[in-house]
Amino acid sequence: MIRVYQQETLDIFPLAQDVIKDSFSLMAQDQGHITLQKSSYNPLRQQYNAAVILDDIASKNDKDIEYKLCLVNVDIYAQNMNFIFGLANPIRKTAIVSTYRLNGDNTRERISKEIVHEIGHLFGLVHCANNKCIMHFSNTVKDTDEKEQTFCQDCRSKIE
Repeated sequence: MIRVYQQETLDIFPLAQDVIKDSFSLMAQDQGHITLQKSSYNPLRQQYNAAVILDDIASKNDKDIEYKLCLVNVDIYAQNMNFIFGLANPIRKTAIVSTYRLNGDNTRERISKEIVHEIGHLFGLVHCANNKCIMHFSNTVKDTDEKEQTFCQDCRSKIE
C-alpha cells in the first residue's frame, strides 16, 4: 500500500493510483490534499526545499510502515541541485514528485515516469546507467521523455 498526498492545487490521484498498480501491483490510498508548510519555501531561491516537505509527509501517521508519496505543483530543489523532479527517502519510506517542470504535451507520461522512478528509490534502487531505464537520472525533461516507463532487466531483478 502506498499512501498518496497531494498539494491542494492538484487532482491527479487517479493517475498515481493507476501507475502504482500497473508498475508495482500495489494499491494506492488517497490521503487527500495538503498545504505546504511555509518553512519549506526558500525565498532566496524562490523554490521549495523537497527535504522539508518529505520530513513533513514522513511524520504523518508515523507509527505505520506504509510507503508515502507526495505530489506537488511547486518548483522543488535538493541540496547542491538547481532543481529536481522528485526525491525519495527510502529510510523514511517517503517520496515526493513535483509536476512543476513536467508540463507540455507529455505531462501525464512525465509525471507517471517520475512516480515510478521515485518509488523505485523507495524499494532500494539507485540511479541506473542505462539511459532507457526508468531509474536513469533525469537532468532535464528531455531525459525523462527519452526514458521508457519500465525498469531495465537488471533493475527489475533487484525489486522482484
